[in-house]
Formats: sequence, structure tokens, C-alpha cells
Amino acid sequence: MITKRLLSFYFFIFMIDNTNSQEIPFGSPEYFNSTINLKPVLISFENEYTFSDIDQAQIFKTISGQNLIQYIYLDFDKVSSIRFKIDTDNFPSNGELFFIDPSINGWVGPYRSELIKNHQTGLTGQIRSSQVIIEWSSSIGEPAEIPVQSIIKITEPNFLKPTKISQPPYQTQIDRERLVILLTGYWPPSNEAIRPFSRSLLLNPEGWIGENWEDRGYDIISFFPVFNPPDCSNCGQGTGDLEVDYQDTSIDFWNIVDTLSPVAIVTFSRGYIDNSWELEWKYYNLTTWSNDFTPPYLPTPNPPESDVPINYIRYSSLPLDTIVAAIDSSGLGLTAYIDYTDGAGGYLSEFKGYHGVWYKAEMDSLNIPCYLAGHVHVGGLIDWETAHEAAKITLREVIKIVDDYRELPGDINDDGVVSIMDLLLIVFHLLETNEMTDEQLQIADLNFDQTITIMDVLLLSDIIMGM
Repeated sequence: MITKRLLSFYFFIFMIDNTNSQEIPFGSPEYFNSTINLKPVLISFENEYTFSDIDQAQIFKTISGQNLIQYIYLDFDKVSSIRFKIDTDNFPSNGELFFIDPSINGWVGPYRSELIKNHQTGLTGQIRSSQVIIEWSSSIGEPAEIPVQSIIKITEPNFLKPTKISQPPYQTQIDRERLVILLTGYWPPSNEAIRPFSRSLLLNPEGWIGENWEDRGYDIISFFPVFNPPDCSNCGQGTGDLEVDYQDTSIDFWNIVDTLSPVAIVTFSRGYIDNSWELEWKYYNLTTWSNDFTPPYLPTPNPPESDVPINYIRYSSLPLDTIVAAIDSSGLGLTAYIDYTDGAGGYLSEFKGYHGVWYKAEMDSLNIPCYLAGHVHVGGLIDWETAHEAAKITLREVIKIVDDYRELPGDINDDGVVSIMDLLLIVFHLLETNEMTDEQLQIADLNFDQTITIMDVLLLSDIIMGM
């Protein structure tokens, strides 16, 4: 006789603010064209620093054409993840704001009035550095103070680690000899990072490398727009699949996934002008998108997913922590991190990233396998070869998890791990104190004899004990 025990569980629900994140408009800082010599200002703080506490005498001012340009060189003593809160109420229409990382000659911005009007929180994207130069340009006729309210240190929430991904029981995918993993990109280097996975000889004359990639049992297929010149900075909309246009991206995306039925999706786009490999954790069903290049300038419909509320959040299911660890240990010299705090930018990056996780959710509801989906922002200073190597590292980590899900027996309660809780479900079923669903019965049948017996309990015990 098996004694039933009372089990206690503690569940914590964390509510995360709906905030907007990065946007990558066009332009570069005047700083790189100047010969000014800035003196660093040491800033020491734990969580948030009020910008008004900075001595105005430490702000360097210079004239460029019809503009007054103000600089402040912040030294944080050690490498930190920093964001800035912009004063959106006092941002003149002709102002332009950059945040520069002098260690790599990279930057975030420019932030302009037409951009931040849709970013109600005024939070910039994340910069990971020990030093940041703020460049603020405003009209000589209407000079304005640097519109920054505070500096915020980002601390990754420990409760989000390690990555555990819940999955429903999936039906076996049919009508395909080999499973497909889909990669998409847009502005370089994100499109160049995945170009060798394109099956188009026009786009990839060197030949498709994705067929049974690295003998891992998956076909890797990529789609992306192209640009002229291919190493563009102000790239525009591009041509081909998944152009930088809401309507074109959405139509192409749904046609692609309907054709390929991918078991995993990784969408890529250009991020900050630096060497970052930024993994986005959440994506919003927004209405406040930035304009694209061709009318209609916003998504149609808007928000894109009409069956859920405005600003509804969907989350990445990529193995974020292991991707960061693999990139860090690769020797590629990239700064890999997870953006836990914000969405993916309110432009085509977030739009495409949302489509990936939206598709996965649709397949989950139909019990059709799409195990993982998520978005990566690729730093604009990363050379194409390095970006390709980082994409392959990311892909290998994705495949490990897809393999785990395809081969994970005994996960009856669908929490992504095999544990005593799954064992108890079988026991309670045999004791007739709990009834399992048809899907759970299929997963619990570990010896495939079409019957749930004590043998299945013993086999699952072996799995849990690692025997």
C-alpha cells in the first residue's frame, strides 16, 4: 500500500512593467568627428543616480554649425549594465541624444523627439561598459539642458534562472524527413550572419550549409532581406523576403512558417552599434510602433495579435543562459547578455520577435511541435564572419534543448523537467485518486506497452535517479 502525502508548494508571480526598449534609428555621434579631449567624471552608486547631481561645470560644451553640443564623460569605475531615464517632457523637437561607449567606439541612439514620444517610460537601451559619453545636441537659438533624469544599474533577477521551459505534449511531426529550424534576419550584420543557411543560390551562391547541419538531424533554413550596398549603415527597407516593413514581414513570415512548420525559430536583427549579442526575453503586442518606410507605416492590424489585449507580453523560450555562457566562452570577443527588463524595441525587431513567439504559442495550442522561439539583437560593429560564428553557437544551444524536448520521457506534468511530481501522477492514477489526460497517459507509457502499470513507475524512478 502506498501512502499519500500532503505536498506543499510555493508559487511566486512576478509582475514586470510594460516598458519600451531600444530603437535603432539612423545617425552617428558628432564626437567621432571631433578632436575634443573629455575628462572622465567618476560616478559611484548602487542602483540609481540622479543626473541633476552632476556638477554642470563638468559638462563640456562646443559649437558645431547651428547646434550647441554638450558632452559629459561618465566613469563607473567597473563594467556595469547601465540604462538612462530620459526626460521626455523636456525634450526639444530639434534635439538629438547619443550614449557612446568609448571603449569600442559604439553607441546607442540617436534619441529624437519623434522616437521617444512612443516610449512613455523614457528608458534607453542597455549599455554594458565601464564608461559612457553622453552627447546632446540642440539648437544654438534654443539651447537645452541634457534631458537625462537618472542613471540606472541593471541587475539580472535571480528568480529567472536557470531557464526552465514548459512544453505541452506534442504530436509527432509528419510529412517531413528532417525537422526544420527557421532563422530570420534583417539589417546587417544580422542578415549576413545567417546567409549561409539560405537555400537561394541567388542569395547564397556559396551553397546551402543547412542540410542536416553538422549531422545534428535538422535542416536549418534562413530568410532575410538584402541591401545595396550590403554593408550599409542607413539601410532602409531592403528587398526580398522579410523586408523592413510591417506588412511585408508579416505576410512573408506566415507564409514561411506555414510551409516549413519549424520546430524552433530564432529571429535576428541589428541592435546597438557595438559588439553585443543581446537576447531579448519578452515581446509586447504593441500599438505604439515606430514608423517604417512605406505606407501604411504601422502594422495592420494594430496591435498585430487581435485575440489578446494590447501590450500583452509573450516570452522567449530560447535557452538564454546557456547561449550567453557559450558566447562568453567562445573567444569571439562579444558581449552577450539577456535583456530581462524591456521589450525588443517597438520596431521591426520587436514585431518579428513577437511573430516568432506568437507562432510558437499557436502551435502549442494545437499540440504541434514548435519547441523554442526568441529574438537576438546583433551588435552593429560585429563583423560578418564573427556574427556567423555566434549564430552557429546560438543554434547549437537551441538544438540541444530541442533534442531534450523530443527525447524527454516521463514529463507528465509538462513542466520541462522529470521529477518526483511526475512519478506521483502515475502513482495516484494507479490508486485511482487522480485521472490523467490522454496526452499524459501517452507520456507515462514508458515501456510502450499501451498500458500504465507499476513497470512504468519503476522506469520513471530509474530516470529520476539517473540510473
